[in-house]
Amino acid sequence: MDIDRNGPLSRVTNFVYRLLIIELGFVLATAPALIGIFLLDPDPSNIPLYAVCALLFGPAITAGIYAWRTDHDVVPWLRFWKGWIEGLAQSLLIWVPAVALLALAAFNAAYAQVGLGFIVAGIVIGVAGVIAAVAALVVIANFSFRARDLFKVALYGAASAPLAALGIVSLLVITAGLIVVVSDWLPVLLASFLLLLLTRTVAPMLHQIRTDLVIQQN
Repeated sequence: MDIDRNGPLSRVTNFVYRLLIIELGFVLATAPALIGIFLLDPDPSNIPLYAVCALLFGPAITAGIYAWRTDHDVVPWLRFWKGWIEGLAQSLLIWVPAVALLALAAFNAAYAQVGLGFIVAGIVIGVAGVIAAVAALVVIANFSFRARDLFKVALYGAASAPLAALGIVSLLVITAGLIVVVSDWLPVLLASFLLLLLTRTVAPMLHQIRTDLVIQQN
């Protein structure tokens, strides 16, 4: 019996398969970090160690977006690791400063003898850095810009498509809410689905970048 590859059952099966394979890739790519986070005590003195563990999430996010953006006929397992390898250097270049900034803000909030205003300002700056970094990771997964231009391109795309930027913020808020309200591990288990939502959310931003900065240059 012939199987209709365009039928609803085939599409659902393919979607579930991609969801699970990309999830598996994400978990394996971040496995050392997940083990480290599991072993660490939830104490403010371990904030630097948590930050080191968090560094692995940047390239994994890039790889997940890269895997979701491709044609459904492409093997997602190979696409995930292709995206991880190709985006590793640029992802770390973007992600390391963002994580370091957020870790510094959290460490100051825990130990620094400063006013509440300075603590709030530091946390806001740290979170803003992570938001900008996620937007840059999206750019890395979809285009081939020079490293020095990544933040500028990401900021241009966010300014040109503010709803997409708001979508990034919303997804980060949802992720933080899941961590605080439910479990630290739930966002990991939902990573593939969250990355799919991120890929769909930033589509207008990517369209604007492609139209204004890629096509016009060519």
